[in-house]
Amino acid sequence: MPQSRKRPGHHYQKPSDIPASQRTKGRIIWAILFAILGVVMTLFATGNVTVLIIVGIVSGGLGYIIGKTMEQDANKKD
Repeated sequence: MPQSRKRPGHHYQKPSDIPASQRTKGRIIWAILFAILGVVMTLFATGNVTVLIIVGIVSGGLGYIIGKTMEQDANKKD
């Protein structure tokens, strides 16, 4: 008898509740949202352009990381 017949079959994978197109946009939306909020708060706190650019980049990166984590959590199929 061939070896391939002795292998176990695939496990059932429940489809995710959130559509794939909606999951992939999360990190972009959070990155933009955090960057805008960080720049606006910094604009009111200081008027320095250099600080605005740095805060925009850092808060955008933080939003990207948070969005990526949310996508991974949404990808999990319980």
